[in-house]
Amino acid sequence: MKTNPTATFLWLLAKVRCRTFQSRAVRWAILAFSLGAIVWPAQTRAQEVPRLQLFGGYSYTRFDSSTFGFAGGSNLNGWNAAVSGNIIRGFGATAELTGQYGNRMNLRDFAAGPQFLFPHGKMLFFAHALFGKGRTFVSEGGGVGDTQRAYLVGGGVDMPFRHHFDIRVVQADYVRTELLGQNQNNFRVSAGVVYRWGEVKRTKHRAPTTQAP
Repeated sequence: MKTNPTATFLWLLAKVRCRTFQSRAVRWAILAFSLGAIVWPAQTRAQEVPRLQLFGGYSYTRFDSSTFGFAGGSNLNGWNAAVSGNIIRGFGATAELTGQYGNRMNLRDFAAGPQFLFPHGKMLFFAHALFGKGRTFVSEGGGVGDTQRAYLVGGGVDMPFRHHFDIRVVQADYVRTELLGQNQNNFRVSAGVVYRWGEVKRTKHRAPTTQAP
């Protein structure tokens, strides 16, 4: 059974015991995906760079709600949806919309920005920097809401599954918000399904020709 750098990367990610990962379910989910990457059968083709990507899936956010007067951070569960268009093999743009919900508060944000692509074997790694707006509603007391700027920096990895479909094994983002007059440092992890359409072709370089004397 062969291993690959991607599986090693995911295994190490699952072993990290960051304070942000206070949900055991999240750690075990990432570990399961990592083991799946190790034993996933070899594909007959290398990963292509799609022209268009549509992503939808589950997301978990560890929100810095101590800035709202809570005793500690809040665990929010919800969804993540994104559309990405890739201009060349290594660069594109993405727009993301999420909704995260907890017992005492919720968080929704929309952000867009550049995406950088790194195909490796059958995997497609990506990184992005997104800018937009975040909105929260806190149900404590009479309830209060706010909408302010939001910034996201992160990335992830996609694995081929079926024709036109990939599995987003993991996407991890640092999310900074500026809600209710305070700054929040949050962390989000997502996973789901990607629909892919089209292909960004490789640029072919012609060998220089020489004329016979």
